Amino acid sequence: MATDGSGVPLFAGAADADQLFMTTMEELDKKKGVENIIDIHDPVWAYLKRCNKIEHRSNISTHVTVKLMDKENSTVKDFTHYDDVDNTPQEALSEAKFSYGHTVGTQMYSREELVKNSGPEQMVDLIKTKQDQLQTSMTNHISMNVKGAQEADGRKPMGLRRVMAYNQTCGGINPTTAGYGYWNPQRMLKSDGVTPFALATEHREGLRRLDRMCSYQGFAPDVVMAGEDVYDAQQAWAEEKLRLSMDDIREKQGWGAHQMFTHNGKTWIYDPDLGAKTVEMWNFDFLKIRVHSGTNFQMQPWQMMESKVAKKRDCLVYMSVYCTQRNRHGFGTFT
Repeated sequence: MATDGSGVPLFAGAADADQLFMTTMEELDKKKGVENIIDIHDPVWAYLKRCNKIEHRSNISTHVTVKLMDKENSTVKDFTHYDDVDNTPQEALSEAKFSYGHTVGTQMYSREELVKNSGPEQMVDLIKTKQDQLQTSMTNHISMNVKGAQEADGRKPMGLRRVMAYNQTCGGINPTTAGYGYWNPQRMLKSDGVTPFALATEHREGLRRLDRMCSYQGFAPDVVMAGEDVYDAQQAWAEEKLRLSMDDIREKQGWGAHQMFTHNGKTWIYDPDLGAKTVEMWNFDFLKIRVHSGTNFQMQPWQMMESKVAKKRDCLVYMSVYCTQRNRHGFGTFT
């Protein structure tokens, strides 16, 4: 008789259905690779996985701590002969803290379902349907969390777009507090700090300025998230320069059906959730996603549900999104 991970029969008295169920589940798990269930669904994840931007840690704490050396040493000065030195004690560091978020999804089967769907076709359909349901739901939920604008709260991780939330707290640091003005994203505005760029006539000028502001010591933004109008403008510009259609470009770069392409060291991604004239530049050298390797979309052992004739197993993900330099990212809206 088939058993769960603890060696306990899944459902006593339903041996044939039990055997077929467990065999089918094992084969599906081998083929699908649970930890990769969101690769093909979300373009941001497709980029992060391909470029090895997701960190995996076997040991984690309650949060990721980022040490920020953000204070000058005020004792530094010019002197001559017997001038007094400044012996004022110095503080050097601040800390940003990014809590882990925890996501769970449950796959569940009752004994009645197994017995009444015991034919080969019906059993496979039952298993595949519930497997697909869990994977799709996990995909949607994780994608919304990762690309959201929420601060971490112990349940959800911080969303990537929290970094773009100008003058709002990120990692527990408020950029409006004296001495923390650097903890803000860049804004795509003209040199007066007020006037936006016009998409029709200043498309490239605005993007160049934002790119310069976000670049630091050889590190430049590597992902550009764009609303529809900005994406179309950049696509038209790139196609003219490259003399290739965007379909050809995506096919050669292996992005499949995703609305994204790579040009001049940056991967452009169309995001329908952004305003049509909005653009964001993300620098993933300073923006990280850390996943606990022991819960990296891993299915837990089967267990009997209390007071029910049913078994279940959970899929778990513990994840933190954290930022080491917030001003290496930026956003803007064209007129």
